[in-house]
Amino acid sequence: MVKVSSCARLIVGLVVGVFVVPSFGSPIVYTGTGTSSLGHPVVFSAEFVFNDDLLTLTLSNESPFDTTDAADTLSSVYFDILSGSTRPALSYEGGSGFVYQVWKNAADTCYYYTPQMFLPDCDIPSDLGAFADGDATWQFRVMNSGTAPMLGFGIGTVGNSMLSPNGFNPAIVGPPGTGMINFAIYRGGDIQPNGILNGRFLVKNTATFTFTGVTGFGEEALVDKVVFGLGTGPDSTVTVSLPEPPLAGMAVASLGSCGMLLRRRGLSAVRDL
Repeated sequence: MVKVSSCARLIVGLVVGVFVVPSFGSPIVYTGTGTSSLGHPVVFSAEFVFNDDLLTLTLSNESPFDTTDAADTLSSVYFDILSGSTRPALSYEGGSGFVYQVWKNAADTCYYYTPQMFLPDCDIPSDLGAFADGDATWQFRVMNSGTAPMLGFGIGTVGNSMLSPNGFNPAIVGPPGTGMINFAIYRGGDIQPNGILNGRFLVKNTATFTFTGVTGFGEEALVDKVVFGLGTGPDSTVTVSLPEPPLAGMAVASLGSCGMLLRRRGLSAVRDL
């Protein structure tokens, strides 16, 4: 169990999700609704598609207002795939999304980014896969599922040091400090960023990541919990848990680092974070 110094540092808002019983290759979507550490309303989604040996994960920032602060960006996601006690040996193939340098009182500028190089072009999505020191984008890691947030896989573009050992390598997702928020996902068009977000390179609205190694693991192996991380620490988290059919419809939950999380099976309460 990770201990945090202040309950106010990790806040999980009210979560609502919709679950549709999928057919093979159809998307499973987790949608989390809550508030950031600044009290701003946020909405995020994670869409999973299994297709033979390929897993596609699409992350979206669907918040009701344009993102203006680093603490409102989507910067990490934790998920799990489990068949009995076995997880797949996922291989991270990379990610893509459109990157903008966002400016206060000036037009945002689109760039094509491939690790460690920016080009003034936005006809094709940027390369968001981080594998080596200095890549600075989204790293994939197998997590310690015995430690918060109790899930086996994570992908992120910030350190998430408050969730250690389930954080990310600062040398890979850096540069460290305020620059680490680069490549987080924001919502909006030509936004008016505040504070450290001004001048940063962010992914606009949606990013897509691909993995191989899921042969033998289908939609039924996707664990019914996803955790979205905001900001760098993370500054806050939003958790969504889906109910089992035939209760499909509205998901349950809400809670924070100082609260409880209702899980789907029998709606029993277990401790989160």
